[in-house]
Amino acid sequence: MRTPKYLIADLPILAFGCGVFFGSAPALAYTACNGNGDCWHTDARVNYPDVKLTFHDDKWQDAHKSDAQYHWHEAEADHDAAHGYWNNGEWHHE
Repeated sequence: MRTPKYLIADLPILAFGCGVFFGSAPALAYTACNGNGDCWHTDARVNYPDVKLTFHDDKWQDAHKSDAQYHWHEAEADHDAAHGYWNNGEWHHE
């Protein structure tokens, strides 16, 4: 059985497309929360001494965004989630 010429000509394009599709990793995003109920978005699971943080996925946030015990903080230029955390409604830069 012979392979049609158009299929052979399209193989490099197909290979490139598969490489892009399977080679791209999904962006990881987390919701970080502390024991006081402060929660915020972060791209990394950062740990700090004497601060207990729990990390959740987007589905968790969607399920808990209206829960009264959580206080949601939005990202701002002054709050780099990779270099700090919220505690009792105040930003602590590390």
